[in-house]
Amino acid sequence: MHKKDLKAKIEAIVSDSSDSIENRIDRVITMREEMEEMEKDEMLEADAMCFSSLIEMLEKEYATKSNASDLLELYALLAETYVELNDFPPVKDIAYTVREIIRCEEAPWDALEETVPRIIDAVNDTVYNHASYDLTLMFLRKAFQMGKLNEDLKGRARRLLKLRILLEDARYYDSFFSKELQDAIAGLFTSQELMKIIMEPGIGHLRCDPVEYTFRWEDIYYDVKRRLDERFANAPRHMGFCFKYWNAKRELLKEEYGIDWKSPSQMNPRVRFD
Repeated sequence: MHKKDLKAKIEAIVSDSSDSIENRIDRVITMREEMEEMEKDEMLEADAMCFSSLIEMLEKEYATKSNASDLLELYALLAETYVELNDFPPVKDIAYTVREIIRCEEAPWDALEETVPRIIDAVNDTVYNHASYDLTLMFLRKAFQMGKLNEDLKGRARRLLKLRILLEDARYYDSFFSKELQDAIAGLFTSQELMKIIMEPGIGHLRCDPVEYTFRWEDIYYDVKRRLDERFANAPRHMGFCFKYWNAKRELLKEEYGIDWKSPSQMNPRVRFD
């Protein structure tokens, strides 16, 4: 089905005010499931179109508190779809939208517990560490308020504490990181574990240049990646290619963006890269 035809079919369903919201959601999902077989990316693009249209319908026609559960599920599906499409910038917008849903106390805990971790995981597949920090903070804050901050969330709490140390201006959102919440999160860890987080706050096994935790990096990262992908589209990926790629990346960042960047090999001199 052509994109234009699909969009028209979806629009006809979501704008049918004679039908209930629930039926319209079901009709769009059923239509999506019954579509003819497509290439993977075409199917994912169709999914994104369906989920986006349903979100727009809910935001226009439904009282916010009554549709929060449906919205969160659709936002989770949409974020996961964008990640599969390698279309990462929209995931940041979803993260900040969902953050506000949590902040405004518009959703029941069971809906948040079911969907927000999935959205956080989608954001963690992107470069947008500030959005990940903000959304995780609001989620853990809500868990604390509901008496649900426990060992199951320890991994997310660890990543939050690391990001708070690493990120540029991470403390700008600390009005929601109360002393009580800080104490509750710290209580999930032993003193040795907390000291390790403080001394080794990096995400992953390799050290990264601190510039990678700035807002500026998030703003330009995907543009830089696109330009490098175009430059090396036909280049053979033989041994040592990573060094050629990193050199080109360092030069591009310096010449076009005024950013001094150290590559993984520079940041991890004892690690062998192929």
